Amino acid sequence: MAELSSESILAACVAIDGRGVLIEAREDAQRVDLLLRLLDRGATLVVDPRTVCVRRGKALYATVPAGLGGKVEIRGIGPVAMPNLEEAPVALVAVVLDASPRLPEDRRTRRIAGVDVPVIALGPNEPSAPIKVEYALKALAK
Repeated sequence: MAELSSESILAACVAIDGRGVLIEAREDAQRVDLLLRLLDRGATLVVDPRTVCVRRGKALYATVPAGLGGKVEIRGIGPVAMPNLEEAPVALVAVVLDASPRLPEDRRTRRIAGVDVPVIALGPNEPSAPIKVEYALKALAK
């Protein structure tokens, strides 16, 4: 069976130093919270809340579905227009869980559109979460 060459996932995406980080969470508010904290640290919005991931060769790119670019819905404020990129090469998936593990059991990856992407798990209320994403991007991403 052939693997998909594209996949639409419920995840935001930001670019940090030109590399895409997909942000997944059970709750929209948790996803947007981490997204906003990363933007505050200098990341660039690609898309929220749905990302289309497209495989090109051995690389995976986060792209913006029609009509979703340039806005983030912030609770208590509503949709806010922001500058965004049309795509970014995906290097990491950040998953917001109920609590983050003290130490990862092993190096986890997620297969998206036929490409294995490193995964980091974060707790929803960690002030250091954006910094952990930046460190993971340096340590785990290709």
